[in-house]
Amino acid sequence: MEHGLLEVTNSIIGEFLLLLLFGVIAWVVANKYNKPYTIFLVIIGIVIGLLNINFLKQAADLFTKNEMFSTIVLSLFLPALLGEASMKFKYKEIKKYRKEILRLAILGTFLTFVLVAVALIYICKLPVVISFTIASLMCATDPISVMSMFKKYNVKKSIAVSLEGESLFNDGIAVVFFKISTVFLLGYISMGISGIGAAILLFIKVVLIGIVIGLILGYAASYMISLVDDYPLETMVSFLLFYGSYLITEHFHGSGVIAVVVGGIVFGNYGKKIGMSKVTEDYIASFWDIVSFVGNTILFLLIGLVVYRLDVFANWKVSLLTIIIVLIARTIAVKISLSKINTFTIHEKFLINWGGLKGALSIALALTLPADFPYRENILLIVYINVVFSLLIQGLSIPKLIMYLKNKEKDRQ
Repeated sequence: MEHGLLEVTNSIIGEFLLLLLFGVIAWVVANKYNKPYTIFLVIIGIVIGLLNINFLKQAADLFTKNEMFSTIVLSLFLPALLGEASMKFKYKEIKKYRKEILRLAILGTFLTFVLVAVALIYICKLPVVISFTIASLMCATDPISVMSMFKKYNVKKSIAVSLEGESLFNDGIAVVFFKISTVFLLGYISMGISGIGAAILLFIKVVLIGIVIGLILGYAASYMISLVDDYPLETMVSFLLFYGSYLITEHFHGSGVIAVVVGGIVFGNYGKKIGMSKVTEDYIASFWDIVSFVGNTILFLLIGLVVYRLDVFANWKVSLLTIIIVLIARTIAVKISLSKINTFTIHEKFLINWGGLKGALSIALALTLPADFPYRENILLIVYINVVFSLLIQGLSIPKLIMYLKNKEKDRQ
């Protein structure tokens, strides 16, 4: 019995190491061609899915048949991905562009969520719960793939900060929408008009719990590292902050994602100010860069394996239609959200719109859906196709769009 368990464990570890090898290959190729590595992860994910490698089948089975395993992986990777990004986000930039960030993250996310859900109900004729579940997965943005290109082409700070800030905060909001859609929506619908008020109250409660716990633990972690000057120990404090804030907040039925983002921002700004030496700062950043790379690699490549098992051709029309729906919804949401903001030109607003890519969060949440969740395979397929489109089509076209906008600016001058 123990021997058999050991063999299974070693096999799973071997599969994950192979996935990491593919991730390293993607990183090497991405550096060679100066492209974001997540784009190459998607390509490799498609390839290994089509090849149907026997050795990786067990890893795919864990995700398709074991709900608990998927949830554990979400709890492992999500705090790392969000903590790494939020820790690097400067508070002075958030303060300077707070109106742009908040309008995109709150109003823009809500509008995208509602517009996509309504379109799926009335155009695609999907059930209400399924439509809102897909919409919650499609309203989160992950511009990690375009940030490096923004730096390379010297895109205005206001655009980069607004897009990155939107991504950090709308991730938490999207997760709350996901929980409401998959768990509480039917109950609220049965309540009629009063259900809208109940949903709003739940949303506020979940968000506030996340903010409060994130602030408390963020300042506590910052104080702890001010007492020592030992970068391995301080790195461990950041580890406890990200995972502790996520798990504690989830225990109290708040948004663990928002807690991680808020705690990470406090730790990366206040903690850095009062307790980090340059060596510590560099060491912590390097550690979380590696953890983030591992998380992105596993999620992107495993979804490729999972999607291979789905009937792609049976639902390709709906999947392609959702791409158009999501693009239109995003365009309308950005236009309305930034309608009273004079920071950006019309062309810059379009760049913000086009740069709102889908990524790891959408994939991670979709994988946590229970095996018996209605239309689960359709949802996984729709999410994957939208992520592939956003990374390969939108992501790869960003440089040309940036150069086009720069030329437009020159012509106007």
